[in-house]
Amino acid sequence: MKNCIKKNKLLFFFSFLWLVGCSDTLDVENKNEISLDGFYETAANFDIGLTGSYSTLRAPIAYEWMLSEIRSDNTFMNNYGTSNAQNLQVLSNDVFEAPSFDLFIEQYWATTYQSIRSLNRLSDGLLTSYNPVAGTIDYSTPSIPLPLPDAQRKRISGEVSFMRAYHYFNLVRLYGGVFLIDKIITADEALLIPRSSVEDIYKFIIADLNNATANCKTTKFSTASGSAGAAGIGGTATKWAAEALLAKVYLTLGQKSEALPLLTDVIANSGHALVTAGTNPYADVFSAANEMNSEMVFAIRFKSGALGYGSSLSNLFSSQVDLKLTSQGLVYPTGTRGGFNNPTPELYDSYAPTDKRRDFTIKVFKPSGTAATPSKWTYWSGKHNIQVSVQNDSELDWPVLRFSDVLLMYCEADGTNNTTTLGYLNQVHTRAGLTALTSTDVNTPALYEKAVADERRWEFAIENQRWFDLLRFNKTMTTITAKGVMDNHFLLMDPFYVQFAAPYTTAQLQAKTADPKFDLLPIPNVEIVTNTVQVIPNNPGY
Repeated sequence: MKNCIKKNKLLFFFSFLWLVGCSDTLDVENKNEISLDGFYETAANFDIGLTGSYSTLRAPIAYEWMLSEIRSDNTFMNNYGTSNAQNLQVLSNDVFEAPSFDLFIEQYWATTYQSIRSLNRLSDGLLTSYNPVAGTIDYSTPSIPLPLPDAQRKRISGEVSFMRAYHYFNLVRLYGGVFLIDKIITADEALLIPRSSVEDIYKFIIADLNNATANCKTTKFSTASGSAGAAGIGGTATKWAAEALLAKVYLTLGQKSEALPLLTDVIANSGHALVTAGTNPYADVFSAANEMNSEMVFAIRFKSGALGYGSSLSNLFSSQVDLKLTSQGLVYPTGTRGGFNNPTPELYDSYAPTDKRRDFTIKVFKPSGTAATPSKWTYWSGKHNIQVSVQNDSELDWPVLRFSDVLLMYCEADGTNNTTTLGYLNQVHTRAGLTALTSTDVNTPALYEKAVADERRWEFAIENQRWFDLLRFNKTMTTITAKGVMDNHFLLMDPFYVQFAAPYTTAQLQAKTADPKFDLLPIPNVEIVTNTVQVIPNNPGY
């Protein structure tokens, strides 16, 4: 049993967490909510509350790919002529036409804010609060001493801050300015909260991550503290995870000089390292038998066994056609197989044939055909494929921050070809079985930036990183833009998009990259129409 699940103690608390904020709208109070008055009376209960908060990170993962990876050039809605309402909603995100009433956009929003609500309740119990003027997380002096040592209080607060920052970082990148809620509020109070500016959301994120960096565990990764029973390494927030996430925030803001010292500290002092042993060490990074390995700086934990803690991605991404599974020797997930989030032929072709990441990440069915009637190859994700005996109950954890991400972020933040950046780039490149790059290969800004961007694409494919990377490159790179990449993507993928029931021309698809909907998703319509106190503006284009 994973150390992040304390089954016997948490059954009540998990039930409570699902009740908290379970309405479809942010501003409706749950009248059946179990009161936590008196719950935080012991130090042990604070840790129970923290473990329960980690469990709430799982729910948004079922929807995140629909709002991120599918919008990039990595995956697409490979279901020609579909009329299924659920498929059409995924397709709408694929081609930047999502309506404000999209169910999956609403569900990601709702499950994320449910998790934030749980984190805020714990934060309130710790008597911490956000100071928007100073941009800090402040610790109130209680009139009656809290039932836990100050060190434990700050450590729990740091972990709460990390998870909350992680959520708001995703929200602001997807929706722009959202509702900044840092404490438990009533339904009436919620109606009065306007959308915050993007700048204010980032100020809050940085405050939370500074608190996490200062107070989370500084335990270094070691073999002894690895998957056999780590005391919080990888599965809970550490200083190293907080520094890595804060570095990514700074990169997203174009503040590369602020990111570099954080990444340097993680590389030099965290104990994390690439997995390099074995025939295909890249595949071993994601193995259910090698969880919480040296590369996992932070991951969201899942646990199979019909406990309600399993992941749905093996079922969602697996091919619907049995022949395609057997031709690749893949296992059959029990239950419905969605065939969603299909890798694009463009992604597959971008890998070198000798790149070990390609055939692990992408499975391809190659039926026979003739010159007159050529066959259509079908691609689907292999990275998240695992035997599942109970539907939607995969064991595989979801990687949020890996050490390879840290190395490549350093290359992006430095932005120049030098001994250090070429060394970090080659650590990732050669681990995949490829010949090391030379300085000549990256001796211009365009070649260097392409090498870094390509390496990130190949390394993190089907991990919900590519879309956010493309948006960030607009600020961290001079020769690569999200619009340019996606215009080229639509050109290359034109033969596939024209096969849909409502076909698109290349020109129509490329026009979407200039539409406001390209930049941000809509604020869910339910949040706008149910507010009877103030007008909530939606994002441009919606």
